[in-house]
Amino acid sequence: MNSQPPKYFTRLLKWFCHSSLFEELQGDLEESFNKNTNTRGERKAKAIYRKEVLKMVRMSAIKIELKLPKFIHTSLLKFHFLLAFRNLKRNKVFSAVNIFGLAAALTICLFAVNMIYTGYQYDKDFKDVDRLYRITTSVESPHGKTKWATSSFALKWYLNSIPQIEASSIILTNMYEYFEVNGQDIYINGYPIDREFLDMFNFEVIEGNPYDLFNDLQSVVITDQLAQKVFGDESAIGKQTKSGAIVRAVIKSPKKQSHFNFEFLSNIEFLGSRISPEEFESVLKRWQNYDQSYYSYIKLNQNSNIDQLESQFEQISNKMTSAMADGNTYSMQLQPVSNIMFGKELIADHRHVYSRTALIILIAPIALLITLASFNYTNLSIARAIQRSKEIGIRKINGSTRGQIISQILVETVVFSLLALVLALCFYKYLVPFFEMYISEFSALFTSQLNVEIITWFVCFSLLVGFIAGFLPSLYFSKISPLASINESFNKKGIRISTLRKVFVGIQLTFSTFCILFVVLSLNQKDQILNTDLGFTSADLIAFPLKKVDPKLIEAELSKIPEIENFSFTSIIPGTGGMSRRFGFSENRMDTFSTRYATTDERFSQVYSPQLIIGSDFTEGLNNEILVDENFLASIGVSTLDALNTEVIIDHYDVEEKLRIVGILDNYICDGLEDNSLPLMIRNLKDTFLTKYATIKLQPANSEKVLSKLESIWLSIAGDKPLETEFVADKIERNYRPFFNMMNIFFITGLSIVIIALLGQFGMALYATQSRTKEIGIRKVLGASIGSIITLLSRGSFKTLFFSTLIALPLVFLVFREMIFPTIAIKLEISTPHLLLTVIGTWAIVLGIVAHQSWRTGLVNPTESLRNE
Repeated sequence: MNSQPPKYFTRLLKWFCHSSLFEELQGDLEESFNKNTNTRGERKAKAIYRKEVLKMVRMSAIKIELKLPKFIHTSLLKFHFLLAFRNLKRNKVFSAVNIFGLAAALTICLFAVNMIYTGYQYDKDFKDVDRLYRITTSVESPHGKTKWATSSFALKWYLNSIPQIEASSIILTNMYEYFEVNGQDIYINGYPIDREFLDMFNFEVIEGNPYDLFNDLQSVVITDQLAQKVFGDESAIGKQTKSGAIVRAVIKSPKKQSHFNFEFLSNIEFLGSRISPEEFESVLKRWQNYDQSYYSYIKLNQNSNIDQLESQFEQISNKMTSAMADGNTYSMQLQPVSNIMFGKELIADHRHVYSRTALIILIAPIALLITLASFNYTNLSIARAIQRSKEIGIRKINGSTRGQIISQILVETVVFSLLALVLALCFYKYLVPFFEMYISEFSALFTSQLNVEIITWFVCFSLLVGFIAGFLPSLYFSKISPLASINESFNKKGIRISTLRKVFVGIQLTFSTFCILFVVLSLNQKDQILNTDLGFTSADLIAFPLKKVDPKLIEAELSKIPEIENFSFTSIIPGTGGMSRRFGFSENRMDTFSTRYATTDERFSQVYSPQLIIGSDFTEGLNNEILVDENFLASIGVSTLDALNTEVIIDHYDVEEKLRIVGILDNYICDGLEDNSLPLMIRNLKDTFLTKYATIKLQPANSEKVLSKLESIWLSIAGDKPLETEFVADKIERNYRPFFNMMNIFFITGLSIVIIALLGQFGMALYATQSRTKEIGIRKVLGASIGSIITLLSRGSFKTLFFSTLIALPLVFLVFREMIFPTIAIKLEISTPHLLLTVIGTWAIVLGIVAHQSWRTGLVNPTESLRNE
């Protein structure tokens, strides 16, 4: 299938271009597009095509007459715009409040729109992307269902025989090479691939020939970003990496363009380079490796029947289930490559792939902010109902229809929205650097550079906000009777106007109170998470990955440093997750369960000081000792008092081992962001394959001295491999970043809502005092004090605040208890003092705004407010 120019811009050209010129211009543009596709790549060709179409918007090319729908009259639109700017000038304060309120909402919404737009552009530039699919794996066990982005390498022997498949590719991830950057060795992630991968995914080539990768096993293809970091402006072709690999080509980095996340590509044939073909097939033709970083992609033939293909995979799934014979049901699904971003949430997906949950997180602030900004506009519009109703009544008497009244109000809100967009873009440009730093977890979804398409989306979104904000006011004003609006009968309907205004103000204040409570509690929850007891000690501990260096060599050298109190080797860093899985059986084989599994050594207790309900430390040399948690005991049906010395059986790839419980962990949290209900075990086992980290316990005063000695030791043992040390406490805090970044999004949204609410309250307080200026003057003449006037005008706000707080408090309790707390292992509490202080502070701010405006009105001389009465 050939590459096609952007359809939207082709339709745009056809819409505005004169019919006598369209075919010729379109032909020239397509010819240029095809040439640019072959020479500069499809993505660049599309960008040039869009630019050239926009250049065609000139008087010599556009149609003389642009046909508009019959119900749109240009003269009427001009009149509406004129009235909109007149009203804006006449009511400067109300207009400013509306514009700033919409700008506060739009600023955050623009960031969300940017990320949604960027996310949906992922993988769209691949040729024939509509025919590209990824094969995923679902595992249904008695304990639940898991969905994996990976699949078994054994599929390689089945895919080529399926007639509906034109091409297939299996890649491996999490392979690393060493590259020297600025004098330092860095560890770079890459993918071993086959030739079909390059056939299916047409990455833009910067220099060299990517297919030279398959001439030998020492070649690599690197991205342009890595080439710039390592080789600068020099050509990378033929250069050698720190590991001895030779660069054969440079391609465009897939970051922010596709779900792939590599910096180099290598030849996957290395998997069979050191063993015989028979051994290769026996090792990799095992269905059990479905969870080991193998990803399968297929390209369908044109006009293939997807239903027939799925039935073929159903048969393969049945073979896998029969071969595994472990009581689980295995099935394979086809996931369109274009739907990987914002698709189903899958285990072991590529980094920077965001699921539908992330999409909902991005859409929620947009919906909430638009709703509240619209309420703000509606409140102020209804507050000015009497003044506007006379204007509209006169227009109706002069012949304006209901539709024209609606269009007038909508044009006015669109003008406000576009002015707010200009202001929001200024805020947006200023906040971009802070946003990328504050929401680092979502940085892959954010494009800091604006282009024509993003700006077009921003303008369209602003117009949508304008229509939404003006919808209710336009309906309200269009129903006003012309006679009732200009005589006293309209004022008798003031109760209805007042009631409607109070309802909208109450809704807005309820949302605002909820958001203020949410923001304050989120900050408090963050403090609780960082200061919670994880069931072990992390202070004064430094950990570093071993990077396949023999732990025995490290152990011998660490023992020579007197400033190190102790050290331990583990398969994980406690508190940061990363535990593997094992199947367990009770001693009588009556209970079967899945458990989290980690290994360590006999020094674990001296370094991490885990809290034990009962039991003792590990004994050196006894590899069958384990520490377990209470969930583990519940799985085998053993009480805490009877648990010590109980034997359990652990199975891994058909290898069974009998282990003995020597201690029960007390509230040990492996990962604060994961569900802690799954059983957990830590084994006393020095395993060169599983042991990945070393942790040293040091005296705080000697940390710099120890690190200096550690670097010298590492250099002598590991050679070119860089030492990457990190405090365990910092590592644990970094593990919480995804959760904190999600909370940051809600925090920023809540802050915007608070700003909108305060602007709305200022506008409503200003209206309330201005509309009752004469009443206040009469009360002052009759002897009322300023204090009594402030009390009178604050009474309504006090009632609204009371009911909004009454609704918001249980709502925020419900959100935290039912939606946030169950998703993390750490036990959190809602702080009552924080709630009370937040409520008191909110009331003080709102009532303070009302009191200030009332005080200013109360100072006005009654003779000035009553001179015309």
